[in-house]
Amino acid sequence: MIYENIKRNMNDALKNNDKFARMVLADMVASIEKGATAGKTRVEITDQMAEDALIKYQKTVQEMIDTCPNTEAYATRLDEYKARMEIVKQYAPQIMNDPAEIEKLIIDICSNSGIEMIAKNKGQIMKTVMPILKQNRCDMKVAQGLIGKML
Repeated sequence: MIYENIKRNMNDALKNNDKFARMVLADMVASIEKGATAGKTRVEITDQMAEDALIKYQKTVQEMIDTCPNTEAYATRLDEYKARMEIVKQYAPQIMNDPAEIEKLIIDICSNSGIEMIAKNKGQIMKTVMPILKQNRCDMKVAQGLIGKML
């Protein structure tokens, strides 16, 4: 299970005195555990929950990298964010963000569903395509932009 693997590696990092890796792994564990608490009750952590939390965490780290100024004053911080991302990538499932792959998937979904790719069908296309794209771990910003361009 993903969650137990991360916790085990977090403890190994602590034993190896790798404070940075331990900190990143502890953040990842915390984000997974946060998803396991629903109100006042706690639910069992599944691999799906862990993957969803890790994808969200990975997006947050990527946003930190993207918004960090690329100047000498922030060089250390940017390097830290990139190092954090390298650790996250070891555990988080990969997100499909290649526009060509996503476009092909959108076209396949629409043709299999019998939906014509025209502007007046945008609502139906979005309703049909989006759940499948999420299931296939596509970057939704890229997908929405592609659908807008395709119509």
